[in-house]
Amino acid sequence: MSTHDSERDWFAPPAGQPPQRPQPPAPPIRRPGRRAAAPTPPRPRPAIHADQQVWPPAPAEPAGSSTQPIPAIPSAGPLPPRPPQPPWTPPEETPPAATPPPRPRRLLLGIGAVVALVVALGVPTADRYLFYKSGRPSPTVHLAGPGQTLTYEHVSWKSAIEPATAPPGSRHNTPDKQWLKITVTRSATDATGAVLTAKPKLTLKDAAGRAWMAEIYEDNTPTEKHEVGKEYSYLAMAVVPAAVGKEVQLNLEPDITYRMDTPTEKLFEANEEDTEKSRRNDVIVFRR
Repeated sequence: MSTHDSERDWFAPPAGQPPQRPQPPAPPIRRPGRRAAAPTPPRPRPAIHADQQVWPPAPAEPAGSSTQPIPAIPSAGPLPPRPPQPPWTPPEETPPAATPPPRPRRLLLGIGAVVALVVALGVPTADRYLFYKSGRPSPTVHLAGPGQTLTYEHVSWKSAIEPATAPPGSRHNTPDKQWLKITVTRSATDATGAVLTAKPKLTLKDAAGRAWMAEIYEDNTPTEKHEVGKEYSYLAMAVVPAAVGKEVQLNLEPDITYRMDTPTEKLFEANEEDTEKSRRNDVIVFRR
C-alpha cells in the first residue's frame, strides 16, 4: 500500500476499480395455486436536510452549554426564620380500656341453658322412677323385736347379728370398718311353707336409710321339700362403718311366689295370685 492511500476515503472504491452498479431486485417467488401479488411500490425516502449529518457524528457539546438562554428568576428574598421547635418526647402509653362487665342478658341466657339441661335430664329420670314405682310400690314393713320370731306366708323367720373378724387378706380390714356375722333361721309352718324354698334377700340399714348388702356364704337348706317345723339356717357376712356397727338392722325380703314343686314348663306362667303377691313388696325388719 502506498502512502497516498491513507489520504483516500475508506468508503470510496480504490482507483481503477469500476463503480459498482446497483443490482435489480429479485423477482418474488411464486407458489403454485396462489395468484401473483401486485408489486409493492417503493417507499419514498425522507428528504435529507443540509444541516443533518450522518457520518462522522457531530462532536459532543461541552457541559454547561445551551442553545437557548435561561431566563433570570427574580429573587424572592431571604426565607423567613423558623420558630424553634420543642424537643421531641415519646408519646405516653394509653392504658387499655377496662373490660365492660357482662351484660345481664348473658347471665340470663346462662341460667336458662342450665335450667333447660336440668329439665332435659330430669324428665327421663322422673319417667323411669314413676315406671319403677308403678311396678314396685313402697315396701310393706313387718317389724320383729330383738330375738323375736315372725311368721309370714307359711314360714317363720328369726335372725341374730354379731361382730366378726375380717377375712384374711381383705382390703376392708381397717379400724373404720366393722364386719358382722348374720344368722337367719327359717322353718315351714305347714305344707305350703315347706315348698316355698327360695332364698331371701338380706340388707343392712341404719337410721339414716343407708344400706349395705349382706352376702350369704353358707346355705343349710335342702333343695327339695322342707320338713314342716324343722329349722334351717343361712349364714351371711357384711361390712359396715364402725360407727353404725351396733345399730344397723337386718331387712329380709322373702320370696313368697316361687314354689319348688312347680313344673318347669309352668315356671314363667303368671297367675293372679302370684302377681298380687309380687306387688306387695313385703320386708321383715329385725330390730336390735
